[in-house]
Amino acid sequence: MSIPIRWRLTVLTPTLIGDGKRLAPIDYMVWKDQVNVLDQSLIFRRLAGTPRMEGYLAELSRARRLEFKSWGGYAQSYAVRRIPLEDPGLVALWEQAKDEEIFIPTFCTGPAGKQVPATALKGALKTALLSARTAPADLASFRKMTAAKLLRGWRLGDGRPEQGDRYQVYYSRVAAPVKPGGSELRWKAAPTFVECAMPGTVFHGRGTVEADWETEFAAISEQSGVMLARQREFATVHRLGSLQKNLAGVEAAGGCLLSVGWGGGFLSKSIATGPRLAAARALLEPVPGYRQALATAFAFPKSQRILYLGGEPGTAPGWVRLEFSKVE
Repeated sequence: MSIPIRWRLTVLTPTLIGDGKRLAPIDYMVWKDQVNVLDQSLIFRRLAGTPRMEGYLAELSRARRLEFKSWGGYAQSYAVRRIPLEDPGLVALWEQAKDEEIFIPTFCTGPAGKQVPATALKGALKTALLSARTAPADLASFRKMTAAKLLRGWRLGDGRPEQGDRYQVYYSRVAAPVKPGGSELRWKAAPTFVECAMPGTVFHGRGTVEADWETEFAAISEQSGVMLARQREFATVHRLGSLQKNLAGVEAAGGCLLSVGWGGGFLSKSIATGPRLAAARALLEPVPGYRQALATAFAFPKSQRILYLGGEPGTAPGWVRLEFSKVE
């Protein structure tokens, strides 16, 4: 029997659930501590038949990013969206960044505006439920694991925001320890600027579930602390005070805590984490991408995606609280 439900997702840390699209640096300008997304089709219509059209097309053909001194007025007149930067200090970091580092992944947008696709939720829910139903001792005997049969009776619709735009552009880096067991960190890979829903943003949707949904949802909620504990341990070992504080706030929110969308990495997509990792080594070592990492003395996975807040490493992306309620 299908039971109609409402779901409510509250963003606890900046969250990006993307659709694969990115803002190219010739499609926006950074001005007044915000990203001004240009309406290129409107610009072309307004410039058509004018002397400035040829100059603008020439600029687009050769430029990696638009020069504000030449085209800054367009950021005022032809901006279809204005996305605030998380911190004014990001302007200097953006100016110093390489051109390939300033393509900005954007939050998923559907025909009616911003949305949380149901697939993003079901993926996180299935991973948590599979983890809840798999004992660590069973991992070594598995050769192929699938979550396809989990939550088969759950049909969730996409979610819409309860308020208007509550998004910012954040700066992120990937941190990894310098020495095994040491507290010193190095920042690897290129920095990334990303559009995220701000903490406190709420999305809601509808769906149907099967009669035993409460049992499954309780099991999922119990698993929500496993990944969070690993991230808090990382913050403690490497003395990242702001990260510790923000993750403590996530834990204090209680309920069903999930890591969704961009930036969660291996921890958010695998059940072979924490104490389970030792039992799963036989499965992971044949995989080229994991073999080398597992062979080192570093804890696996050793790296952590971190968002900056106020100019310093501040929080992990993608933590949300999910609630279900029956439709009476």
